[in-house]
This record gives sequence, structure tokens and C-alpha cells, in this order.
Amino acid sequence: MKSYLLFLSGALFLGGCGGSSGDGNTVAQRANSSACFNESLYSVGTVVNEVNAVIFDGESLSNDSETTEVIQKTTYRGYPDAIEEKITDGSGKDNRLYILVDTTDKNITTLGQVIDSDESTYRPNGLTLNFDLALGEKKTFPTVSEYENDVLSNTTDYSLEYLRTENITVPAGTFETCVLQLVADNVDSKGDRIRAVFTQYIGVGNGITIREDVVSTVESGTTFTSSETLVSATINGNPI
Repeated sequence: MKSYLLFLSGALFLGGCGGSSGDGNTVAQRANSSACFNESLYSVGTVVNEVNAVIFDGESLSNDSETTEVIQKTTYRGYPDAIEEKITDGSGKDNRLYILVDTTDKNITTLGQVIDSDESTYRPNGLTLNFDLALGEKKTFPTVSEYENDVLSNTTDYSLEYLRTENITVPAGTFETCVLQLVADNVDSKGDRIRAVFTQYIGVGNGITIREDVVSTVESGTTFTSSETLVSATINGNPI
């Protein structure tokens, strides 16, 4: 359930999820990316289980398993309608994510996350992504600064574009997807720069990320690639 594309730290861009292109199996193009926005994913009580195969710079790593549970609506950083999600993975850490969901405009805004005692916040108004884009539309968002335990760690300028509709086949099956591309230019507190290009294939109707490819380029020109492809996923126990 990565449709809001969080985590701005340079460390993730280097070790996170890019690589191969799509299958080339284009389908009748949907005029709007909202077909891949599933508002039910953000209802209190919803539980999503995902297993992804991971490749980093051409090397297969262990599968990544993750469970996301929508815990409650709560007040976070002065926002009374924030949604709290609990994310469980193999790390054993208590990871809580706080987001805003606008089902009318199809916006997901990540306000912050807490991992054990460490908190990252996205300021001034969160990291917003819009999933109501016309085919070929590219939207540029205001600069976001990430603070780790109230200390500035990096700033990011970013854009999101709806490229096309495409059928792709992954271990979990064959899915019609909206192909979205996020381009993020990140500068950390030391002034080091990195550009990350995320290409996401999000399932029509279910809103689950079927595949995510990332190409990250540091200021020296060194490039890292990685990808995650869906092995299995359930929403409230039901396979997608």
C-alpha cells in the first residue's frame, strides 16, 4: 500500500525500490488516474498484507513482507482528521504512519511517521500526492522538508506524472495498472544531492502497488537501480 510514496531520506533512495521497464502491453488508456485510487484502503480497520520480491542493482534479495493496518483517526501535529496506520515488517520495530486522505480530490498527504522513538515529519504541510491526474498530466508540488526528531535532515522538490495505462504480469498475477512517475530531487543537511525516479504500477480498482521501479542518481553521477514486484497481497484477508 505504497501509493503515497513516503520516506524522503537519501538512504532510502540508495537502498530502496528501479530498474526494468514495463511489459509493453498497453491497454485502452484510462483518461484519469483516479481509477487506481482505492479510498477503502484508508478506512479504519482495513488490513493489507503484501509480499514483494526485491532486486537491488541486479541482485535478488529476500522477499519483503509488510502488513498495514488502519488503526484510527486521530489528531496529529494539529490535524484532527489524521489517519494512523500501523506498519509491521520483519524489523520488529513499531512503525506508525500519519496521513491525511482527501477522497474528493484524491489526495494522500503524509504528515509524519514514528519508528520506535524516532519521528520523521514532513513540513510545512506534509508530503502530498494527487491521484486525480489526467492522462499525460504532470503536477509539481511545493518543496517539502523532512525533520528527524525536529532536526532538519533534507529537503525535496518533486513532481508526479500519469504516464499511461498498462497490463503487467508479476508473480501475484496479471493486472491492469496506472503507471505513475514520481521524480524527487533531494538535498540532505550536508548539501549532498540525489535524484530518484520512481515508476509505480498501481492496480486499477485495488490501489495496490503491483510493481515499483526506482533509479537513484547521486551528484557524482553514480546510479543505483532496484525494483519490487508483488508476490501476493490481500485486503482484509481477500486476495486482490
